[in-house]
Amino acid sequence: MDDSPCFCLLCAPTEWGGPASDERDRRIAESVTDHGWHVMGVAGGDAPGDWGYSIGLWHTLRSPEVSVFGLPSQTAMRVANAAGAAIRDGIPLEPDQRRGDVLNGYDVAVRPVHPSWYHDFFGAGVDFYQTPPLPMTQLFWPDKAGRFPWDEGVEEHCRLRQPLLWMPKDETTGPWAELD
Repeated sequence: MDDSPCFCLLCAPTEWGGPASDERDRRIAESVTDHGWHVMGVAGGDAPGDWGYSIGLWHTLRSPEVSVFGLPSQTAMRVANAAGAAIRDGIPLEPDQRRGDVLNGYDVAVRPVHPSWYHDFFGAGVDFYQTPPLPMTQLFWPDKAGRFPWDEGVEEHCRLRQPLLWMPKDETTGPWAELD
């Protein structure tokens, strides 16, 4: 287990923010305290899809946080929760691993997220941990033929709805990189 110090709001409380972030941070801290982690769902708005991500897996289990893009936010949240439960049960996520235990029997591929994306997609997690980079992974789902976004012949919706966050933001193009 990684014994690096944790600087999250539970381990190193601070006095900053405002009413909206204070309420959000309080809810997240309660979930992490009560359940081990919190899952945030984000409706995509101008993005090509929704996403969900965990907050607290690092604090509780010293595991990288989990993110899922391109599925409806409620589904992405369920996948992140399933991954958190597997991690809690002793099955850690490893880079470049394929897992069939978090998305209804479909394989997901695990990739680390480059820190250049953190502020774009994981703001509540960055605020909770206070000192990025926090370790973050992305779970990729396949198209109906089992191909992932980087595979030849992958269905376009699978490729477009999942950003390739292992690559530095300034080395990518496409709809996810163009978001403000």
